[in-house]
Amino acid sequence: MAHAVFLRAANVGGANVFRPAQFAAALKRLDVVNIGAAGTFVVRSGASATEIRNAFDAKLPHALAMAVRPGRDVIALVARAPFAKLTFSKDHRAWVAILTGKPTRAMTLPHVTPAEGEWFVRCDALDGAFALGQWRRHPTKLVIPANPIEKALGVPVTVRWWETMEKVAAVLARSD
Repeated sequence: MAHAVFLRAANVGGANVFRPAQFAAALKRLDVVNIGAAGTFVVRSGASATEIRNAFDAKLPHALAMAVRPGRDVIALVARAPFAKLTFSKDHRAWVAILTGKPTRAMTLPHVTPAEGEWFVRCDALDGAFALGQWRRHPTKLVIPANPIEKALGVPVTVRWWETMEKVAAVLARSD
């Protein structure tokens, strides 16, 4: 079974920098496909999640939290088309937070940031190891979905835009 791997805080703001394409090539035995520059990969070899984690940890230049999800989970999430009725733009986008472990807190939905006034990050659903929501551009500062979702759930997450999840699902669908 193929897996999707999502690294947390890789190549963000000049921190934890590495070259994903070269990294994927170094893991050729796992048949790794790199998707973008943020640490998103598809592992097509059929290796177990534990084998994948160990191989990634051995090759990564930094210790990074990661989420390893069965490909079928990502394909099923994308097939459900949770954002199909919404219209997005560069100022209003959909995101998915992939949990790196089990939440230690419950979150009331929808969870909005900030709690008062106009929201800029909104979590609308929890779906297994995924939190799904919307993001709107703040006029003066960068508001990223990871921070409020991590705080609300008590677990590190790594966030990808919906378009990235669609790309991951497409590669996974061709892998099985």
